[in-house]
Amino acid sequence: MRILLILAMLLAPLSLMAAEQTVSFKVAGNCGSCKKKIVKAAESVDGVDDATWDKSTKVFSATFDDTKTNKDAIVKAILASGYDVEEKKADDRAYEKLPNCCKYRDGGEH
Repeated sequence: MRILLILAMLLAPLSLMAAEQTVSFKVAGNCGSCKKKIVKAAESVDGVDDATWDKSTKVFSATFDDTKTNKDAIVKAILASGYDVEEKKADDRAYEKLPNCCKYRDGGEH
């Protein structure tokens, strides 16, 4: 019984540690400028450690601390920067503020 108690005491701090999560999803965009804006938006979310976006595949990935944030918060930040995320459309006003090279709707890449 003592062994179980000692083991529980040793393992308890591990359960309080942050769990690093990775998430990937499609984000619309066209160019290197898009990449910078998408990554900057994601990394502005407290808890996001690393973010990347691939221009050719349109796949965004981020590693984050799940005790500080979640996928929804990251998606919300990217949408607010003007970029559509999977089935969610960014606010039209945010999209209109993007430079012309970054506009992907109406015949642009997506």
